[in-house]
Amino acid sequence: MKYTVHLEADEAGEFFAECAELGLKSSGLSANNALDSLRENIRYNLEYCPCTSLGEDCIELEVLG
Repeated sequence: MKYTVHLEADEAGEFFAECAELGLKSSGLSANNALDSLRENIRYNLEYCPCTSLGEDCIELEVLG
């Protein structure tokens, strides 16, 4: 599954990643932290049942800056 993500940084150096398609946002102290956090949020929202398990490689992020 591929999702478009907008990545921005503020003046304080905090990074924000947003997937408007799913209405999800995450933040982190680095771009990688913000993207990893967003990927986890997407995975959590896609798992319809706790017994299902989505692999690391099933979510692809297309980052726009």
